[in-house]
Amino acid sequence: MNKKKYLVIFSIVIVTILAVVVLFVSNLYTGPAEEQDNNIELEGIVNHVVDGDTLDINNVRVRLALVDTPERGQDGYNEAKDFVKNLCLNKKGQVDIDDGQRRGDRYGREIAVVYCDGININKALVENNLAKIYIRYCDVSEFAKEKWAIKDCS
Repeated sequence: MNKKKYLVIFSIVIVTILAVVVLFVSNLYTGPAEEQDNNIELEGIVNHVVDGDTLDINNVRVRLALVDTPERGQDGYNEAKDFVKNLCLNKKGQVDIDDGQRRGDRYGREIAVVYCDGININKALVENNLAKIYIRYCDVSEFAKEKWAIKDCS
């Protein structure tokens, strides 16, 4: 076989292998928007951020499931609240209500995982060390076995 034909065949093989590798790797990646499930029960614009673990979507007050951020006056309060504001305020929010806490809390808030523009806010707060897992509710929350919560809930 002459050198020119060999280079053409070699190039085709390399391109094919690269295409297969790219397709395989892209199927392994799961970005923030893809981690959502189809259990979204409320969707709308986040119109108010109360603090790091409570916000309003379409004027419905939502408490983030399993997430505990510092309270007003505590170190980290402003950082957690600002983090949620930057990710959520005036953006699309989606709510997956915690099946284990369907009745809400004593303040009438829905308990849920919230996605803002596809980002799981509960998870993002924990991963950015702006919140701790509120272990008191691990035994009832449907989200206790999620990767972002399981270490503290097990």
